[in-house]
Amino acid sequence: MRRLAALLLASCLLAGCAAWEAEELEVEQGWESYQQLPAEEPEEPAEAEPEYPAAFSLAYQKGQTLDPISCGEGVQEAIASLLYEPLFRLDSQFQAVPLLCESYEWNEAGTVCTLTLRRDALFSDGTQLTARDVVETLQRAMASERYAYRLRNVAGAAANRAGQVVITLAAPDRGLPELLDIPIVKRGTGTSSVPTGTGPYLLVTGGGGAYLTANEDWWQRKSFPVDTIPLVHAKDRDSAMYLFSSHQVELLTVDPTDDLAFVTGQAQTAEQSTTIMQFIGFNTAGDRLFADPALRRAFSRGIQREVLVNAQLADLALAAHFPVSPLSPLYPKDLEASSSAGETAAALREAGQDTGDPKELKLLVSSDDSFRANSARFIASSLSMLDWTVTVEELPWEEYLAALESGEFDLYFGEVRLTANWNLSDLVGTGGAMNYGGYTDGTTDALLAAFAAAGDRTAAARQLMFQLQHSAPIAPICFKSYTVLTHPGVVEGVSPTPSFTFTGFDAWRIHLSAQNEQSE
Repeated sequence: MRRLAALLLASCLLAGCAAWEAEELEVEQGWESYQQLPAEEPEEPAEAEPEYPAAFSLAYQKGQTLDPISCGEGVQEAIASLLYEPLFRLDSQFQAVPLLCESYEWNEAGTVCTLTLRRDALFSDGTQLTARDVVETLQRAMASERYAYRLRNVAGAAANRAGQVVITLAAPDRGLPELLDIPIVKRGTGTSSVPTGTGPYLLVTGGGGAYLTANEDWWQRKSFPVDTIPLVHAKDRDSAMYLFSSHQVELLTVDPTDDLAFVTGQAQTAEQSTTIMQFIGFNTAGDRLFADPALRRAFSRGIQREVLVNAQLADLALAAHFPVSPLSPLYPKDLEASSSAGETAAALREAGQDTGDPKELKLLVSSDDSFRANSARFIASSLSMLDWTVTVEELPWEEYLAALESGEFDLYFGEVRLTANWNLSDLVGTGGAMNYGGYTDGTTDALLAAFAAAGDRTAAARQLMFQLQHSAPIAPICFKSYTVLTHPGVVEGVSPTPSFTFTGFDAWRIHLSAQNEQSE
């Protein structure tokens, strides 16, 4: 009837409405009758009841070490994080929060950091955590494949007579606590496949398989969402994905750029921030086109970061204009430069580049990562508005790396895992190991050193970021996030922080089937 009234009204308007008054009453009566009919609302499909599991199971690699210094990333790392604890944990803003460390202090030069340990921190065997335990773990970490790079500035670690840990640095770096989220194990147990830790759970193995059981003597005295966590063997990442999809394990952390189709499927997700930055690097050497910082600034301004993150990464990353996570208080959001075609063209003219003068550039990217390759093609395509021809050259990793080292490129699409103290010396410092573009600038080097030594890191970071924006040795694009997957309705309260999936684990609610309601 509503459609009839609309059609009648339209007919009146088209025909001059000669019979409007005669028909008005009929239409109004018809409309009134329509309004009096009971509304027919579409039936909403009934929500399916969640299928609660019998137990909260996790994947692990049977026969592989759980030593947190030498175990690999992924499922084994997740299990280890429930067995061991670090001196500090990173919060959601990448700031160090003391855990096994109670307090710390610096010498005036910022080269010696003295840590006081908690007196109530106990290992799972009931023995007290000591400085000698910490020192042995740090010394092993300094020699390990996993942690050697982040601790490269540590000259030594020792225990003093007061039972404190004294860490000496080769150069000042007051961001050291952000590097010390390294799990600590009991001295003398590091060669075991399951060293002794201070964490909330213990590993039990036997004829019935492997599982984690609550450490009833845990020094933090917090509650456990479940007392027992069965472990299911996964030989590799693909096996772990299958175990999750078949509901044999209840939680899994993935890199969405590897598993985007899986992440966007039937799973409950929580983002876990990382220090992994994607960026465009410039070849600044000699007479190369991008030796001009004004041109580098213009190019950086032309990158549609937010659009790229949305289109290529399904918003599973944070757009960034600076080489610091936007979640960090050190990120100067007010300094971000806006981006548009007009502004980019104006910036190019200021750099002495005629947008009508075609340029041919080569952008290198590793073919081993389809998401990076897609992002590189997106950036190349977006420059077509400037009449520049950007050719994306996809190379296998070894060839890609060789091309960077030889300097045979104009631009490259890079990805780097930064340290949480935001030390950028290797990336943009003169002679830096990852400074493939050959960028060198005395002012930048001085500001890098000043930032590391500064007591007020916020002010020093702002000065450094302003300089990097002006000189543009690289063009940051985004910081990736990992994704923590759980099955819908099974787990509540998942809120991972950068280095710890199980943040606030004592407050999680884990719903199990009626036959095994451990957490209710």
